[in-house]
Amino acid sequence: MAQQLSDFRPVHPRAASVRTMVVHATSRPYPGFARVTLRGTGDGFEEDFEPLGFDQWFRLFLPAPSGTLDLPVGGAEGWYSRLLAMEESHRPVVRNYTIRDARRAGHTWEVDVDFVIHRCVATGEVEGVAARWALQARPGDRVGVLDQGRIFNTEGHTGPVLVVADESGLPGVEAIARSLAGAPCDYVLEVPDAGDRRELPGAHPTWTVRTQGQSVGDSALEILRLRTLTPDTCVYVVGEAAFVLAARSLALAAGVPKSGVQFCAYWRVGRRAKRS
Repeated sequence: MAQQLSDFRPVHPRAASVRTMVVHATSRPYPGFARVTLRGTGDGFEEDFEPLGFDQWFRLFLPAPSGTLDLPVGGAEGWYSRLLAMEESHRPVVRNYTIRDARRAGHTWEVDVDFVIHRCVATGEVEGVAARWALQARPGDRVGVLDQGRIFNTEGHTGPVLVVADESGLPGVEAIARSLAGAPCDYVLEVPDAGDRRELPGAHPTWTVRTQGQSVGDSALEILRLRTLTPDTCVYVVGEAAFVLAARSLALAAGVPKSGVQFCAYWRVGRRAKRS
């Protein structure tokens, strides 16, 4: 997993184990996204899961290339060692995703997960194992999940908040806006297609659409350069790795201290969508 995290205080789940969920429904809410709604299966997810809101994320275990789904069952501690101990041909594919929304569904939980659909410029083919899986998912398909808590954390912060993201960060940004419940927050959000823009609960984001020839994040960085940032601003940046680091550098150059910049690189150009 290619992921870079800043030095801040994530919020960990109270309890977490590798659990099984099933696909309940699928849809295409925006041109660049596929949505999969997962439901618990009664194997303990209902007791474990605590909705933390904001950008709560989880490990998603998808079937191995052979089509089988064997899981490294057990608690969060040691899950990776158990994964590596599995026979390679039956080892599930693991990716990281953010919970767009979670709600009660009878005695269990429903969780919406949005997958960014990137396509190869030369061939038009969908890139990424998880994106291809999401487009082919059908009700009843099984996956594994492991809750990892949330990264966004402004506890104790009283100054302005600025959230900057590309399309891969939008599911988490939606959840952040919903969790903030109208509390002041500024958003700079870049998408590759105007149709990927959406309403954010209680927010009025600045949207920018990437044009042909621009690299991921270029358009958002142009806007960020014009923003007036103060040392008491909390800046949260998520998305493609080079874009995230460039946005962080702009924030630091504007006088925001390192402790005031939270960031997470979700993916890297050429290594598609490890997380969304």
